[in-house]
Amino acid sequence: METQHHIEGHRTPDPVHSLFRSSEAEVSTSEVAQSGFRGALNRFGFKLRPGAAEQQARERGAALESARAVILHSAFTRPVGVLIANPKGTSGKTPATLGLASAFAAVKGNGICALEVADDSGTLALRAEGTPQLDLGDLVRDIASIRSSGQLAGYAVQQSSFVDVFGSRPGESRPALTADDVVGVSRVIDEYYRFRFMDSGNVVTTGPFLGAIDVADVLVVPVMMARDSGLKAIEMLDGLIAAGGHAAELARNAVILRMTDGRPENSADRDDVVRYLEERGGARQFDIPFDAHIAERRDITWAKVSQATQDAFTFAAAEIVRVVRGEAPSTASASRPSEAVPASGPDDDGLDAASEPEPEAATPQPVSASAAPQAPVVPTVAPDPREDWVTCPECGKQTPQASYCAFCRHQLTDTVNLQRFYGRARRASGYAEPAEDLPEQLRALPLVPTDDPETDDDDGSGRASA
Repeated sequence: METQHHIEGHRTPDPVHSLFRSSEAEVSTSEVAQSGFRGALNRFGFKLRPGAAEQQARERGAALESARAVILHSAFTRPVGVLIANPKGTSGKTPATLGLASAFAAVKGNGICALEVADDSGTLALRAEGTPQLDLGDLVRDIASIRSSGQLAGYAVQQSSFVDVFGSRPGESRPALTADDVVGVSRVIDEYYRFRFMDSGNVVTTGPFLGAIDVADVLVVPVMMARDSGLKAIEMLDGLIAAGGHAAELARNAVILRMTDGRPENSADRDDVVRYLEERGGARQFDIPFDAHIAERRDITWAKVSQATQDAFTFAAAEIVRVVRGEAPSTASASRPSEAVPASGPDDDGLDAASEPEPEAATPQPVSASAAPQAPVVPTVAPDPREDWVTCPECGKQTPQASYCAFCRHQLTDTVNLQRFYGRARRASGYAEPAEDLPEQLRALPLVPTDDPETDDDDGSGRASA
């Protein structure tokens, strides 16, 4: 007969309980799983740590709270202007404008507005809730008489997100805006609003765009992950960088929104677009996931936007605050907020890993496109005469005509072709004499000849004739 030895104060461990216990003697309540299969076991007295999915969800939640805190505690001694721009149509400028403004308003409350700065009537009010009784054209006409916030509010339509939208009445035309119109309206709006989000048009060579650049503190570039949308955005950024001064600073610190509308995407084109943007300083990139409500192309109601999309706009909105503060890009800007974490996985529902101590769940580190295996920024294809490609004198490859080579980054020209970038400015409202009316930092740059028949009316003095 075997003798059992009982040691006073010693408790024989429960083999079933020990099977699922962490190697640590005790685990604090904040460190145990709260959801999934592990959370269910913990409700029976176990002390299992969170699985990978729950840990990632917790870290994402903490990052989201941090982003909201950045927005909430943003305090500046002047109003802030944010310009949303991409010359390619259907790149998501209007949804991005309403989404970013709503993300701010959801945290800060009122004092946030969205303003249309397109040359002609845009779609900002069309995609917003409600119809304005007085629109942007009326505001431009009456701008000198605005004396109070109540009076100004009559020209806007308020959203359920508490954003005030200044746009054009859907289905009606209004007089074309000028640069002075954009600057004048912005100055009056800034008397009563803390943040102004400007929805631009598809032409970056006209007065309203230049006026919006002058009154912008941050540039946001929505880009569909397609070659046409990416190259037009890159062309715009190249032009702003070449212009120098304030315009170049906006481009170098631009917040990039990688949009998707449900159309198929080419993975190679996506990688090329992302890398090309990073080479122009686009370190602040955020994925905005597909959203069925936005894809309906009807009124955008913030409460109907998916939680994943709201979170993605919130991360990007916090980055806007960091740009104004002059801070470096956040680590979240390299991530892809749209990627959903699976609700469960082997570590959550299986028992295979429960019998051994769990390591601390590490947050997967996203790989930047610039760190991925290098590939040509522009696919190696035969030159397309419609795109007017040129041969780089440095590497000898065919590259789109721009300020820099798409492959080796060699500067293709020493001068800025303002007639190419602002060639149609003489027809834009408020810019009958582009050489006279361009901002000072642009006037100082030399003009170079152009073969554009629409701009061949140069009189030889570097000034386009009226």
